[in-house]
Amino acid sequence: MANPDQKTILIDNAFEEIKNICINLQKDTDASNSELKNLLKLIINEWEEKEEQKNGFGFR
Repeated sequence: MANPDQKTILIDNAFEEIKNICINLQKDTDASNSELKNLLKLIINEWEEKEEQKNGFGFR
């Protein structure tokens, strides 16, 4: 098996951190899975809008 490149490692680490944040948020607030999904969607939309403003285009 080949060694993962740095980008893959960073993405995997970010995924684990986000997952842990979500788990802790649910523990602390009793938020449902759907509430958490909606929050993540809002964050993604906000991020894409800022990237689009910065770059003049989105990720797609």
